Amino acid sequence: MHLRTDGGRGRVSAYYIGSDHGLAWVGAAYADITFERVPIDGSSPVLLLKGEFTTSDNPDQLAREVAASGAKLITFNSNGGNVATAMAYGRMIRSLGLSTLQLRSAECASACALAFVGGVNRQAEPGAIGVHQSSFSPESSLEGHIAVAAVQALTAQIMTYLVEMDVDPKLLQLSLSVPSDDMRYLTASEMQNYKVTWGNLADLTKSASASKVAPKAVTEAPLATEAPPPTTEEKASSFVTAYYDAWSRRNVEALAFMENAYADTVDFYGKTTPKAAVIDEKRNFANRWPVRAYSVNAGSTKVICTETCKVDGIVDWYTKRDVGNRISSGSAEFSLVWDQRAGVILSETSKVIQTDKDVSQPVSLIAQWADQNAACRGGSGDLPETNVACERREAIGDKLEAAGWCYGREGEYGYQMRWHACEAKSYKQESPAGIVLSPTFKRPDPSSFPVRGRFSGKTVMPDFKARDREFNSFRTRIRNGMREGPNFAGRYTLIQIGCGTGCSFVIVANNQTGRPGSFPRGGEEHMYLNLDFRRDSRLVAAQWLNYETQTCVIEFFDFDEDIWKPITKTVIGNDDACYRTIAENLR
Repeated sequence: MHLRTDGGRGRVSAYYIGSDHGLAWVGAAYADITFERVPIDGSSPVLLLKGEFTTSDNPDQLAREVAASGAKLITFNSNGGNVATAMAYGRMIRSLGLSTLQLRSAECASACALAFVGGVNRQAEPGAIGVHQSSFSPESSLEGHIAVAAVQALTAQIMTYLVEMDVDPKLLQLSLSVPSDDMRYLTASEMQNYKVTWGNLADLTKSASASKVAPKAVTEAPLATEAPPPTTEEKASSFVTAYYDAWSRRNVEALAFMENAYADTVDFYGKTTPKAAVIDEKRNFANRWPVRAYSVNAGSTKVICTETCKVDGIVDWYTKRDVGNRISSGSAEFSLVWDQRAGVILSETSKVIQTDKDVSQPVSLIAQWADQNAACRGGSGDLPETNVACERREAIGDKLEAAGWCYGREGEYGYQMRWHACEAKSYKQESPAGIVLSPTFKRPDPSSFPVRGRFSGKTVMPDFKARDREFNSFRTRIRNGMREGPNFAGRYTLIQIGCGTGCSFVIVANNQTGRPGSFPRGGEEHMYLNLDFRRDSRLVAAQWLNYETQTCVIEFFDFDEDIWKPITKTVIGNDDACYRTIAENLR
């Protein structure tokens, strides 16, 4: 999600200004949002919001349009724009009780995703919602500390907004992992897990087909929603859950979340500590214990909110060293003070209350999973608490699996199944798209494809006027990529260039000779192209969508002596799989 974008297809056009009244993110100084009424037989029209969000756009125009049309449902065709304006539209959508629907044939990317989650009920096709990180325009000339402060302030505002809309703050964490010149389109399961989608199609159908009523004046009270907005206490509890969920992920993702989770100064275990020192301690712990799984004990959380929120509870954990096979398992009491306005931690402390000694399993987490499993299977499906228990069970199970533990072996059923360290006979985990990988597929080892030569000297740029003139249209992107140095096969730079929503192609440039070449996959025939490669190997993994079969394909190529040689190819799942990374699909 970023301030202003053209959907990853061109130059970022957000810019930043200072004023006597503080700092503000702004876009172009003209209104860009328009509305189109899409007629529906026998019902009120659907509103189509078109254009990019700018500071000159006023959410009141949406309120007036709803009052005039009686619309209950809104959809989007927007590449993003100003984040603050998009959030203002999202809050207006929520206050008007509107539902949101997004089809993949249109576009709702970047800041538009923030407006979309304002819907009371919200549904979207896989790949219809796109996110990425924020950035400044090339024209920006901000000093480093001012830029960092601005980004931190914006990040806090977005996190607070997501919690307000009952969206998992981990969505922001995912967005921060996607470069601003790229776009990550969410799968159906990701949208459900992050609560980007909410409710069901029946709710939307009911909204769209509601009988027309006399338009209400804009000054009247907002329309009633089916579910009340979360309380401050609920937002604080959700933040703590998101905090421990993030800490259970890989180091890069976990630390990215932590960078935005703390205030500049923190009361850290009774000592006033700069944020940088807190993050350093988190980083050191993460490096010592790279495998981590944390889960707050159900029913243990106590939240008291005044100007800030104090959250106390019990968390169960399991950690493992990457050397020596050393593990740690147990429970701890934690206490956090959270600033709900800035969305950051002001104070943190904890105390171990139980250590599982002489064990080789995540005893406490498995016990927590068993409790939620019993509540899920033994409760009535009509009760909300049953659904909550099932969701908690699945969340804990996902963390255990990510930590290397599997539930059940081949040939076991029901009462026979137990959690155990994953092995060859464990039940095979499905790919994220829900399709099991072919048992005959074996992922090539990058170390089996060593580089033929190392880069030395200065990078030689292509001759765009003569020998390499066929690449002249992309000279700026190629030069910028090569200036960063080789990133593949010792002396080459792979440069991926967008050609539209979901469309991209790849240039491979030799930093030693300056000669560019093309990658064998890309363009509209190979949509959602995703690459995985290393500087110390000739191997490249390419993932793309086959529209004819609606399947996601992964291919491996060996770049040997400037020739792309196919190695192996497999279908990884249905089209949803292509909205995940190669690493996620092959884990």
